[in-house]
Amino acid sequence: MDFSYYLADKLIDATVRNTPYDTPEDVFIALYTTDPTKLDIGAEVSEASYNRQKIVMTVPVEGQTENSAQIDFSEATSNWGLITHIGIRDEANDGNLLYFTKLDDAKDVLSGDQFRINVDKLKITLT
Repeated sequence: MDFSYYLADKLIDATVRNTPYDTPEDVFIALYTTDPTKLDIGAEVSEASYNRQKIVMTVPVEGQTENSAQIDFSEATSNWGLITHIGIRDEANDGNLLYFTKLDDAKDVLSGDQFRINVDKLKITLT
């Protein structure tokens, strides 16, 4: 996953400028139909049945963490579009983009579908 400029700036400030960064209590995964980019300008799904999902990550080992539980979005009650990217955000609504990545396989979410990420399939690696 890539960093947003928001997170990159916060980490630099916290690690080399002694500027505290209040980490979010919870983080949420968001689905996008376009690349959110480092500037957080992508098109997030906005259909009525869509909500960001809270995620829990494992303790990092050698710079990598993954989701510790399956992530299930609500069943789509309308077409959500072709999901091409995901992002990790610091709020259930609005807030800031932290990380983002392009999906290996885009998924067209149609009415009646449920988008799911299995355990250990969402990975964050810092190198």
